[in-house]
Amino acid sequence: MKDHYLILAGLGLATLVMAWLPAFSKKLRVSSPILLLLVGFLLFWVDVPLSWPDPLWNDTWLMYFSEAIVIISLMGAGLKIGANYSWSSWKKPLMLVFLTMPLCMISAFLLGQYFLVLSLPSSLLLAAVLAPTDPVLAAEVQLDDPMDEKEYEGNIRFTLTAEAGLNDGIAFPFSYLAVMVAQAGTWAAFNFTNWFWDKLLLKIIIGVVLGLLIGRLIGLLMDRLYKYAGVETFVGFLALSLTFATYGITELLHGYGFLAVFFAGFSLRYYENVSGDYKKKLHDFVTEMEHLLLVVWIILFGGSIMNGILMITDWKGILFALIFVIVIRPLSGLIALAASKEKFKTKLAISFFGIRGIGSVFYLSWAFVQFDHFAYKQELYSITAYIILISIIIHGVTAPTAIEHFRRKGSITEGDRGSATDT
Repeated sequence: MKDHYLILAGLGLATLVMAWLPAFSKKLRVSSPILLLLVGFLLFWVDVPLSWPDPLWNDTWLMYFSEAIVIISLMGAGLKIGANYSWSSWKKPLMLVFLTMPLCMISAFLLGQYFLVLSLPSSLLLAAVLAPTDPVLAAEVQLDDPMDEKEYEGNIRFTLTAEAGLNDGIAFPFSYLAVMVAQAGTWAAFNFTNWFWDKLLLKIIIGVVLGLLIGRLIGLLMDRLYKYAGVETFVGFLALSLTFATYGITELLHGYGFLAVFFAGFSLRYYENVSGDYKKKLHDFVTEMEHLLLVVWIILFGGSIMNGILMITDWKGILFALIFVIVIRPLSGLIALAASKEKFKTKLAISFFGIRGIGSVFYLSWAFVQFDHFAYKQELYSITAYIILISIIIHGVTAPTAIEHFRRKGSITEGDRGSATDT
């Protein structure tokens, strides 16, 4: 029983610290994931008897846990984006998704093949898992209060929020690509037609359509229940229920659940007959759940680091991780935004803060659950852990200062912008 109480005390104190971390991170000008990682190191050092990764997690457990965090975060991202953003605002995240993401994947694939000397399926998988911008660890550079959305075409937070919501689902077909090539054994035996029409097009379309439809139906149901039965819905828990229901239904109906969850939150956020106060309550509840799970995930990630996950790869893996975070993503972002009329500093900030995190871990573990014979499995986990750690440190140190700089300059929430029109 002593171990049981130690676990409860350790996790309780860690989550208690999370209540003050946002305020501390603002004062220290570092993001809260860095501080949480230090808490994880401390709990491992004092030998709190958690089921620490040794140094790798079980694939299935890791897949389910990271899946839950990502879909909850995607619902929050969808609920943040309101109706005040014009087409010119949406062009930037769409360019990041349809140009930056492929450039990052192609670069990662080529480096995986010719620098890391991985197998073809493993190189494809590495490229796929590094494609998404993480909606969880990137929360501090995304939209904040969903009711405080004054229009500004150069909104950095909006661009990064929309990008994370979109590309976390669109990265899925490329994880399928790696798995299907690995299962086929050779590129020549791979069924490209099935992948293109089914895994790439059909599942994306189903995910987007079902997400928009479910969010709209829930908004309509809440409106009608109040109008005709006097039943007012004002519990934040509905956001969690909507998250899991949307994800499960969409996956059962052959769509991508990540996309569906994001668009369900987005669709509900747009539904005008649901009050703005309630939308904020939904968002706040999801954010609290996300923070709770994030505490546990980063603590265990810290334990994995202490147990030696970083020691599995060699200097090539470390150099690849640095190049991907510091060079490939920023350069790919700048290429995508080259035609934008934004100032170079704004484009650089958007390009630089392509934070990698829990979404990458989900795709990696998902692929290993689907096919357990990938070559270089442990090396892929180690390289991904390096990329996440580097992203946490570099972006965690620079993001608060950069966001504050652009806020003072009027590029985040102030400036020549109108007021929100949400009901």
